[in-house]
Amino acid sequence: MLITDSQRTALQTLIELTANGRALQFEHDNPKRAEELQELIARHKELGQKRTEAAAVVDGHQQAITEGTRLIEAQRSKIEKKTAELNDGTGLTSRDMVNLQEEIAGHEARVSELEESQLEEMEKLEAAEGELAAVDDRIGEVTASGKEAQTAVKDRKAELRDLIAENQSAASGPRSEMPQQLLAAFDANVRQGGPGAALLNGPNCQACGQEIGGAAWHGMLGADANETYECEECEAVLLRRS
Repeated sequence: MLITDSQRTALQTLIELTANGRALQFEHDNPKRAEELQELIARHKELGQKRTEAAAVVDGHQQAITEGTRLIEAQRSKIEKKTAELNDGTGLTSRDMVNLQEEIAGHEARVSELEESQLEEMEKLEAAEGELAAVDDRIGEVTASGKEAQTAVKDRKAELRDLIAENQSAASGPRSEMPQQLLAAFDANVRQGGPGAALLNGPNCQACGQEIGGAAWHGMLGADANETYECEECEAVLLRRS
C-alpha cells in the first residue's frame, strides 16, 4: 500500500510511541524495585522467626529466675523455721540442736548455690535481652526500608499510569491519519507481541529478523519509499527507510 508523506510521518511516530508505551507498560507490570521489596519481605519474615526464637530464650531465662526465686524463698522459709526451733530449744537434746544447726547450714548452702545460679541466669537474661533488642532494631530497619520501597513502587506505578495515558493520547493523532487497512495490520501485529511496524535498513525484517528474498528486496529498493509491505513471517507492517 502506498501512503503519503504525512502518513509516513504518522507511521514513524506511531512506531516510536508504541515502543515507548510497551516499555512503560513493562515497567509498570515489573517494577524496578519489586525484587528489592520481595527481598525485604523475605528478610522481615526471617527476622520475625529469629525474634520468636530470641523471645523464647528470654522467656526461658525469666522462668528460670522466677523458679530460682521460689526455691530460694522456700529454703529461707525452712531456715527461718529451723532457726526458730533452735532458738526456742524446748525439748531439744544436744544431738537435736546439732542436727538443727546442720540442717540450717545445709539450707544456707543451698541458698548460696541457688543465688549463684540466679546471678548466672540474670547474666544470660541480660545477654538474651540484648539479642532480642538487636533483632527488634533490625526488624525496625527492614520495616522502614520496606515501607520506603513500597511507597516508591506505588508512586512510580501511578506516574507510569499517567505516562501510559499520555502516550496513548499522543498516539491518537497519528492513528487517525493512518489508512484503516494499514492500522488494522499494525494493531494485529501489536496484539501478537510485535512492534506493529518496522523501518527496513536492509533485506531483513526489523520486527522478527526474517530475511527478505533478494528479488523482493531489489523490488522494494526500486519502488516508492512510501510503499508499505507486510512481513510474510510476523505480518508486521514494513516501510523502507527513505
